[in-house]
Order: sequence, then C-alpha cells, then structure tokens
Amino acid sequence: MSRESQPQFVMVPVPAEHVTKVYAFLAELAAAEAATPAVSPALPAGSGEPDPADDGKLPVVEWTVEDFRRLMIEPLGSVQAVARVLDVLADQPDTKVSYTTLATRLGMEKKNLQGNLAAFTRAVHRHYGRRNWPMTWVESLTDEPGLKVEFFYTMSAGTAGRWLKARAQD
Repeated sequence: MSRESQPQFVMVPVPAEHVTKVYAFLAELAAAEAATPAVSPALPAGSGEPDPADDGKLPVVEWTVEDFRRLMIEPLGSVQAVARVLDVLADQPDTKVSYTTLATRLGMEKKNLQGNLAAFTRAVHRHYGRRNWPMTWVESLTDEPGLKVEFFYTMSAGTAGRWLKARAQD
C-alpha cells in the first residue's frame, strides 16, 4: 500500500462534553460515504483481502445466514461485542434502539461501544469484503439527559430473521 492511500490522522483537541458529538459526526460522515454507490463490485486486487482504508470500492452485500454463522465464531472481541448488539436489535426488528440504550443493555461504557463499532467496521471490510453493516443507523433527537441528538440503530426484519436462524443453529 502506498503512503498516499493510507489514512492520515490529525490530533485535534476536543472539549470532553463534545466528544460524543464528534464521534457522531464522524459516523455520519462514514454513513454518507457508505451511501454512495460502489465503484465496482470486485474486491481490490492484491492479497485477496480488501484494504479497510478503501471502503469506497467495496460492495454493499446482503448478510446471509452463512455470513452470520461465520461472524458468531469470530474470535475478535469487537466482533463479539457487536454480535451482542445484533442480538438486542434482532429481538426488536425494525425498531430504532438508541446508542445509550445499547450501551446500557450490554453493560458497556459508551466509549467502549464506540471502539467496538469502529473495530467492527474494519473487520467487515477486511474479513467480509463489504462496506455495510447488518444494521443501519440514523442520527435523531433524543430524550437522553445531556444529549440533543444521538444515533439510533435498527435491524430490518429480514436481516433479523437470518441472524436468529444462524443463532438457532449455533
């Protein structure tokens, strides 16, 4: 990988009370980029594994029962944390569940959940050759104390059915 194609990071001091808003903004940017059509359904040439920094070229691929079975046995802690998120969402398909609610239900600090979601994105790109999660998210107004907006996650009924089928075969 050339130096130019690697992501460049810049340290930016952010007041503590705005950190979650910055995370939300970054997730919104990532969602907007993911919403753009894939340049090509083919994976990048080379090792056979897509470059996580190059998700704009990765396809959007529907998650299958087989994909979910594979995800369930993935040893990465971040993937297992997101599997628990998927369990929560699959129990209430087509229902928006707030980021705060997910963190609470999982007994996890919000910043830890954020880290797991970021790592999951990299795993999805590298190990599944796609750019989409098995859930969607939107930013919306919230009643959560101290927050005006937060992200709400949803799993479609069809995806939830495939997840639950994979879980049943586990």
